Amino acid sequence: MNPIHQSSSANAEAKWPTRSMLLWGTFGTKSHAERRYIVRSCIAAGAGLAILLFAAAMHFRPRPIMVRILMLATGSVLTYMAWEFRRYLYQLDELARRMQMEAITYTYLTGFVIAAWLGVLWPFSHFLVHWPYKPMVLFMIPFLYFVLEPIRAGWLYYLSRRY
Repeated sequence: MNPIHQSSSANAEAKWPTRSMLLWGTFGTKSHAERRYIVRSCIAAGAGLAILLFAAAMHFRPRPIMVRILMLATGSVLTYMAWEFRRYLYQLDELARRMQMEAITYTYLTGFVIAAWLGVLWPFSHFLVHWPYKPMVLFMIPFLYFVLEPIRAGWLYYLSRRY
């Protein structure tokens, strides 16, 4: 048997579980820092969702106050989740931290490219789909974090297969 072929097939198998990597964006080591990050992020997301459901139940009335509360809650939830992710990163070893940072970098670049293409396609949007500009679209920008998070998990999965 060829020893080079054997070592390359051994490297093809991952050390980290795929499920936790794609679902949570973590390495599935079940460390204290990882569990803390997952639990606290879920609690923060649940609190944000509860505030959103409360506002929807109130029919977003009074509108100016409810919009400000939602903006403040969204910013607070995302800030807290980023803070917990930062604390999680400090607990990782050098290789895992490097992979997380590469995944974050590639996610940033992917989001930048998507935003650039949306900007390029914007003048053509009136021909393709009737999509008039509405200021309420600006309130959706913080929620793009939840769109980019699976992209980060995908990049992390890809990078974990490389090492």
